[in-house]
Amino acid sequence: MEFPLENCIVTDQHFSAPQVQELLHYPHGLTWVLLDLQLLDKKVNKQGEERAIINNLSREELDRLNTFTWAQRKREWLGGRFAAKYTAARLFERIESQKNVMHWSSYTIIADENGRPFLSTSKEDIIQHCDISISHSGSLAAAMAAHKGYCGIDIQQVTPKVIKVRDRFCTLDEKQIIENFFPVELEKQAASLTKLWAAKEALRKASYLRFLPGFLELELIEITADPLQEKAGPWTFIFNWKNPDGFTHKTCRVAVAQVEDYALALTAMDDTVGSR
Repeated sequence: MEFPLENCIVTDQHFSAPQVQELLHYPHGLTWVLLDLQLLDKKVNKQGEERAIINNLSREELDRLNTFTWAQRKREWLGGRFAAKYTAARLFERIESQKNVMHWSSYTIIADENGRPFLSTSKEDIIQHCDISISHSGSLAAAMAAHKGYCGIDIQQVTPKVIKVRDRFCTLDEKQIIENFFPVELEKQAASLTKLWAAKEALRKASYLRFLPGFLELELIEITADPLQEKAGPWTFIFNWKNPDGFTHKTCRVAVAQVEDYALALTAMDDTVGSR
């Protein structure tokens, strides 16, 4: 009996993969998925934890999972891996027209020395032309896959703590842009600031630089949205990507949405600053 991962997926019809692709002006295929970790726990336990895990993880992944002793960290890692394998399989179904596509559990997620995840069918066989990204926060895990490019996904639960650390990732100019687009009182700015944080994290994950760009090297210059959905989203956050000397490398787009009390951000691009 196959593991019913589909039953754990959080759907958002207003933020579909084709819409994300349009918001990012990304010319190639992409997919993304959001998993409810609490539902995943219930499904794993119902099928039998050992059976559900062994049947859907590779030997390398099982070895990595067994290094975790904290139950919550184990659940987050498992949810992220399941989500990444599943969304990659969906991408291959889309670009291969469902020909010779393996079941999602047949893929393996490995990480490089910096912890960046890659998709493979064995430790020596990294799948080319497919980039993946993983994130988790609270009770949700998110993953994204992009064809012929680089991608980054980030999910962040909204909490008031983000206001206290605003100066670490938000410049005065960005603060003004955020306040103009999402005009709320200071004590209610957590949601809009979390969107900015998630957008910058997504861009950092799409980087192949040896040293990730700092938050302040990613400069928000504009937020756009459909005039009929401006306040409800989704939104496009547009950034200038600077190097440490302050020179702009390129302009980048991030698709951002509010999913319940979480900020979700996705980006994909044909190329990036740096290389593999």
